[in-house]
Amino acid sequence: MNTSLYISSGALSAYQQKIDTSANNVANVNTTGFKRREQSFSEILASQVNNQQRASQETGRLTPNGIRVGYGVRTGLTQLNLEQGQAVETGNPFDLMINGNGFFQVGTPGANGAQEVSYTRDGNFHLSPDTNNPGSYHLVHANGGYLLDQNGQPIELNDQYEVNITSNGQIQLRDKNGQGESFLSGQQVGIVDIQNPHVLRNLGDNLFAIDPAALPAGANAANYVRLMGQGEVNLSSGYLEGSNVDLTKEMTDLMTTQRGFQLNSRAVSYSDQMMGIANNILK
Repeated sequence: MNTSLYISSGALSAYQQKIDTSANNVANVNTTGFKRREQSFSEILASQVNNQQRASQETGRLTPNGIRVGYGVRTGLTQLNLEQGQAVETGNPFDLMINGNGFFQVGTPGANGAQEVSYTRDGNFHLSPDTNNPGSYHLVHANGGYLLDQNGQPIELNDQYEVNITSNGQIQLRDKNGQGESFLSGQQVGIVDIQNPHVLRNLGDNLFAIDPAALPAGANAANYVRLMGQGEVNLSSGYLEGSNVDLTKEMTDLMTTQRGFQLNSRAVSYSDQMMGIANNILK
């Protein structure tokens, strides 16, 4: 009876985490660049029961030799699904969508003045004036972080030019007086490829960072982040990537998970009743 109680209570915890994951996916169905998470379960270590060697101890026993007794499940991996979301046209030249692999780099001030780099698929950027350099602007994320170039520096624009970001991440400048076109020297949108997205940790505000706890011994963030070349980058200006959450699938998964939760809740209740009956017999 205790075993059934432990199995059911452990399953309740795992199902609750699954419900939380699905609910978070549903809540972000309209979040730009959101990537859904998929939760899996893994079996808790099972034990093998072998029959006794002496037949006298096995009288009436019908259990097959070597049967494995499980002890329930627990939460396994919570994996990030990086499938492409649908394109949403905005017409804003500073809204950017990555087609295929890659993440934008966003820099925010950290401790001791150092810059902390995070990663996102949310390409909703806007202009913010540089208070230290009148007439200059930075492209910033919704959380205030700067969009970084290929060298990890904030992209700086001048208000004398009209700006167009090409499909390979180059920044094209057009003189407002009609004096021709040029490219911003030394800067382009820096897109990086994360070799293993499962090492990413959610920071909130649709941002990710490399989780040191998920890295193997001796590895660092630089081992998993690779700057993509111009030939690998494919950007669409004036578009945003929608969430990759399929609401129909998520609701189906959520209902199935709730049924499993209810089943194990009932099993806990039955185990408790059986323990109560056994205690009353002993009395």
